[in-house]
Amino acid sequence: MSVITILGLILLILMLIFGGKKGLISYLTLFLNFVVLFIAIILIIFGLPIYLVTLIFCIVVAACNLFVLNSYNTKTQAAFYATIVTTLILIAAIYLSVSIGHLQGFATEQQDETYIFSMNIGIDMVKFMVFTIVLAVIAAVIDLAITISSPMYELSETNPKLTQKELFHSGMRVGREILATSANTIYLAYFGGQLTLFFWFSKLNYSFGHIINSKIFAQEFISILLGGIAVAISIPITAWLTAILIKRQRPSHTISKTND
Repeated sequence: MSVITILGLILLILMLIFGGKKGLISYLTLFLNFVVLFIAIILIIFGLPIYLVTLIFCIVVAACNLFVLNSYNTKTQAAFYATIVTTLILIAAIYLSVSIGHLQGFATEQQDETYIFSMNIGIDMVKFMVFTIVLAVIAAVIDLAITISSPMYELSETNPKLTQKELFHSGMRVGREILATSANTIYLAYFGGQLTLFFWFSKLNYSFGHIINSKIFAQEFISILLGGIAVAISIPITAWLTAILIKRQRPSHTISKTND
């Protein structure tokens, strides 16, 4: 058995022990996300518009991770809508950052290994950069959205008299508590993935100024900043949408209880 197989089995066993049926569903969702990603890459290779593929990918991934794992209810609806709205805003921000910063394509350090191959691959690298950054931060946005919408929903169930404004402020308080943790998760994930690159720069005696101004460093640093921006803007969006959906569905809830 390979190491990957052994680790996969260990993960499955642990998720079954501590998560039960939901742990099994979560484990299967990991493979479902991989299949969705694989299909998205195939569609890009065959020439479908990258922005369209990116949006569809986010919709499908958000639906799988929210509705499959947490069922279809008010809090998952709010988290889903917040994820899509945040993604649309993020796509625009990423495009402007990548286009203005000229970050598309391979960096000089990467070209040393790819110069023997043709660069005419038929893919707009600006648009593909948008897809890769969205791919990196979508999970954090989904996690943050459901983390905010869930306590807001439970709070409204406990105290139905809360106004929409009060619910919004409660969601903002929850978001502030987890903002730093979510942003650090993105930062450490990016930095950890590129740690060997910094050691390589160090061994090649690159100056600090050269590292800061290198294209490959700028790509990673801007990705970290955009990920943090996505997490930050998803907080008010999620709190606002959740408060609206809760108060819209509350009257029908109250009527049904009264009739009972």
